[in-house]
Amino acid sequence: MNGEPEADEPVARPEEAERRQRDPRDAMSLQTAWLRSFLAVADKGGFGAATVALHLSQSRVSAHIAALEHALGVTLFDRKARPTRTTQAGELFRVHAVNALAELQRGVEAARSTLDNLVAHVSIASYPSVSSTYLPGALRELKAEHPGVNVELHEGAAASLEELVTNGTVDLAFRPLLPKMRDATLCHRTIWREDIVAVMREGDPCAQSESVSIEQVLGYPLIGNPSGTIEEGGGFDLRNALGEEAARADVAYLTDQPATLVALVRSAFGIGIINRLALQTTSIDGLVVRTIDSPSAHRDVALFWARRRADSAVVRAFLDAQERAPLPSGVHPWQGGRKGWGESRG
Repeated sequence: MNGEPEADEPVARPEEAERRQRDPRDAMSLQTAWLRSFLAVADKGGFGAATVALHLSQSRVSAHIAALEHALGVTLFDRKARPTRTTQAGELFRVHAVNALAELQRGVEAARSTLDNLVAHVSIASYPSVSSTYLPGALRELKAEHPGVNVELHEGAAASLEELVTNGTVDLAFRPLLPKMRDATLCHRTIWREDIVAVMREGDPCAQSESVSIEQVLGYPLIGNPSGTIEEGGGFDLRNALGEEAARADVAYLTDQPATLVALVRSAFGIGIINRLALQTTSIDGLVVRTIDSPSAHRDVALFWARRRADSAVVRAFLDAQERAPLPSGVHPWQGGRKGWGESRG
């Protein structure tokens, strides 16, 4: 009657009352920037590495984590550990943070997909020869149909391109089918086949015929691409073209740059082995290009994307644009048209 609790009504302790008051505000007050900083530190194992991934200052990332911990009322990281690791509370929260951001992104894309003029952001990764000879045409097709789409471009070697798709940094990536992707769940569409060819000086004896045999190639020091160890895919095109005889090759130099390969060939350093498309990005004056008499002297190029992004409106928009884009000169369309493409969901 006088405002005091009934006999059977539990009396909340001050800290319990504070928790109850705080709980309804927690989820509503959390900022996505805090969650992204939290996940970056958790994934990278430290605040310094997270700042590089997020392109933020360390003080900003630290402030995000501090604000998130204050809102949750728990410590998310063991800062004394090296590398920094999540606490038990942090590990439990991590799963929900990933799901929350993914669900929010799906909601954004679902809402935007209802627009006649798609407004969205798409990140595309590729390697230099595709970036210069093919990607511009695909982007023109995308912009013609969806001028509101904002495009972010990344470039790298095959191994790094896989990582960009797998970790969600990019939505789609152009990459040769081989060496095989380690993540078998990725979707892909095979687009074209291109020859792996030999580049040599006009005066070289084997330049007199229209093609060269593996045995002729093995008589020279060889310059290949990309760079890196065998485990990283270094010199893959060269070794793939030579097949079972690759172990006999004198691999003098590996490079990611077609211009470097061509310069070394000009200086009589050896014969270059490279995909034909890459040669369109540099001058080959004074040199000749010859096909290699090998059933494996080719590679197939595909477009990859994550299964979780397969139904994204902007991913489907880019896939449609890629289908309309003209292929670079010198490549062979994948046999059978779209029905024959290797479009797969893992």
